[in-house]
Amino acid sequence: MQATRKSRLNFNIGLIYRHLQRNAKLFYTLLLCLYALPAAALDSPVFYKVEYQQQQAYLLGSIHIGQADFYPLAQHIESAFTQSDALVVEADITQGNAAALLQQYGVLSPDIAADVDTTRKVYCQTHQAMCQALAPYAPWLQSTQISVNRFAELGYSAEQGVDAYFTANKKDKALIELESIQFQFELISSFSVETQLQMLDDAINASDAEMLDLIHAWRQGDAQALARIMEAQAGESDEFLEKLLWQRNHSMTHKIIQLLQGKTQKQLFIVVGAGHIVGQQAIPDLLRQQGATVTRCTLLQC
Repeated sequence: MQATRKSRLNFNIGLIYRHLQRNAKLFYTLLLCLYALPAAALDSPVFYKVEYQQQQAYLLGSIHIGQADFYPLAQHIESAFTQSDALVVEADITQGNAAALLQQYGVLSPDIAADVDTTRKVYCQTHQAMCQALAPYAPWLQSTQISVNRFAELGYSAEQGVDAYFTANKKDKALIELESIQFQFELISSFSVETQLQMLDDAINASDAEMLDLIHAWRQGDAQALARIMEAQAGESDEFLEKLLWQRNHSMTHKIIQLLQGKTQKQLFIVVGAGHIVGQQAIPDLLRQQGATVTRCTLLQC
């Protein structure tokens, strides 16, 4: 099925959601969808080995939501994680003050309240309690929670997201963040009103069938399909591609290179949203431009 319309933050918003849920109890569960697939051991998400200046790392594209049958992941992924001495994630959700972040970045501006109400009018006819609870918040944050509710009904939770799984099982591994929760709040809240309203509209109107494409593509490791989905999510918004993907890809690549150059850890296991390692200006390509050897790993070889 061709991807056309998606919730714009499917690859990225799970981190923010889990941080809020952990600290503020405002939100419930997030992102992605139902699909009948083989056992997790037969899945092959997009996964790379990175070699740079005699240092080695593994790079996994994640989705920030999951289900029990995702785990354990394929043996080559689990083995790489076991052998690594540091887990690198986009952001450490235990850091930051949720209430302060909400107050600083998540409050609805009165100037756009009427536009928000118009965008969600039909949805709120059947979700009155939720809409009332969300009324004080910016449209980007409302879009997040509406996505949360829709996907939770399909049986998926952020607590079982891929990044959450590895964080919960890191044991004595160092935990390193490429960004921060505050950075992600600040970034998404900086989107134009037009982009935020479109995010809200997409969260309400994206079809279940389209969302199924995403989880299927992730589990199958279909990089081309994932890239098409990201392009469809962006639509005509250059802001979405530039800010949410490409600029962050460059900054995260820079941080990964710094970590490898530092040689503090023998082996890194890096988990970022799958949208960051496929398509244009993807992290694997940017790492190659910096002189790293990047190899796609599969069930059969790495």
